[in-house]
Amino acid sequence: MTPMNRNIFVFRLSNELFSLALSELKAILLSDAMELKIGDRIDEFLFIYTDTKTALNICDRASLVIEMGPLIDIVDESDVAEIIRVVKDLQHEVDICIFLDSVRGFGKEYIKQFLNAYNLGHKLWRRCSKSLKISFVNGIAIVYEVLYRRRQLKFEEREPQKRPCYRPGTMKPQLARTLVNLSRVSPRLKHLLLDPFCGVGGIVLEACSMNIPALCSDLDVKMCLCAKKNIEHFYCDNKVDILIADATRNSLRGYTADAIVTDPPYGIQSIPVGTSLVNLVKEFIAISSDVIKSGRYMVFAVPIELEVKVDKLLTNYGFEIEEKHLNMVHGSLTRVIYVAVRL
Repeated sequence: MTPMNRNIFVFRLSNELFSLALSELKAILLSDAMELKIGDRIDEFLFIYTDTKTALNICDRASLVIEMGPLIDIVDESDVAEIIRVVKDLQHEVDICIFLDSVRGFGKEYIKQFLNAYNLGHKLWRRCSKSLKISFVNGIAIVYEVLYRRRQLKFEEREPQKRPCYRPGTMKPQLARTLVNLSRVSPRLKHLLLDPFCGVGGIVLEACSMNIPALCSDLDVKMCLCAKKNIEHFYCDNKVDILIADATRNSLRGYTADAIVTDPPYGIQSIPVGTSLVNLVKEFIAISSDVIKSGRYMVFAVPIELEVKVDKLLTNYGFEIEEKHLNMVHGSLTRVIYVAVRL
């Protein structure tokens, strides 16, 4: 990798959900066929050859990109003199702030040496005209300018408890947005996303925030009314249609979707009377195989206990499993997030 190349951008991904973060980023790139090249990966840092506008557009859409900015240099962590030289080359910049980061304890002794030799001063991040980050990880120091830093405000207003209509156990917007991105929907191509178990509308709200048209359906009239309140509150009623429909029956077969993204009900109180969770998932997959277009993606989550059965069901109904991700919700619930393509 060539240092000082401003066409190389550093993307720092969420370490807690790294497999999802990496898959989300790649899915975003594929959804709009962006002109770029994925370079090396060092731990949670991914290097992408692209332009500033494209890099910022990726971050605007992504849920699990923590930081992003142009690469300045990569230096051996023990070469403190070289790190200082790189920093001093940028000293002419006005109001530049330098931040040192020991990723999981890497490079702590060299950070101390750097601080002893170089006075950083004290400035608040938001008051810097330019922010420089030096991240120590796996024996190297990655030096980059921070153009984007994820803030909680990106999701805060759409947190379940802040919506007009709240339902316990609703998926948080950060994960919901990730699932939407995993489905490879494109705002540019106006792909239609379907959530057949939409509940109070959390997934379609994330689709709306990315300018992706969606269809929100649920068997429960109360949930549909609740979803309507939330959709109208966030001014999404021009992008999201609501349908009272049973995702396990023929009511959805007249529709065609470019993507299906959903979180089927698997709580005891959520499963419709007279059916089991296995049957509900089976019928949902069967209907989905008729609704989704060939070559397009379905993303959904089920408890890990159903993994073997769901693997077989997807194969039987014409899907190919592209990815599976484990997601621990709490001590008694771990779910599998499926990314499956319709053959």
